[in-house]
Amino acid sequence: MAQTRDIGLKALRDQGFDLHGGEEVQDVFQTRFLSFMQRSLVIGILTTLGFGLVPGLSISFAMQVGLALMIVVVWFFVFDEWQEWRDRGADVWILTNHRLILINPREDVSASWWNLSDIHSVRRVFWWALLVRARDGRATLMRYVGPLSDVRARILAAKEGAQNV
Repeated sequence: MAQTRDIGLKALRDQGFDLHGGEEVQDVFQTRFLSFMQRSLVIGILTTLGFGLVPGLSISFAMQVGLALMIVVVWFFVFDEWQEWRDRGADVWILTNHRLILINPREDVSASWWNLSDIHSVRRVFWWALLVRARDGRATLMRYVGPLSDVRARILAAKEGAQNV
């Protein structure tokens, strides 16, 4: 826990972001490449099923699998899937006793936050993201963090703790 707390404090410091008086880092959530790859492979496979495995195609199953793999690779680059990881792979989500803060060290000014008291709901979006929705309708996706059920539970526990203060 101390190591993740240090990562969060360093990310905040590097962005020139200060915590409020009495605010403490409770948890830090970083993106996981495995979550990104799982999402990419599933979307690539679904794309392949839509375009590559044509019923009645008179080629062997092995050639259909090879064609499917080629489509996944082409899809990955044509639809800039690799750019998604480049943009979101450095995200660091910092949970304090007052706020949920997003820092992306690859961006000059990336700090954004949601007061825990403003968070209305936190729900899963497939298996790779959490949708955090504020009472005023604003929303953000926490992509590729995990395990999602643990992250969700920690945010809701911090929100409950903030309300009881």
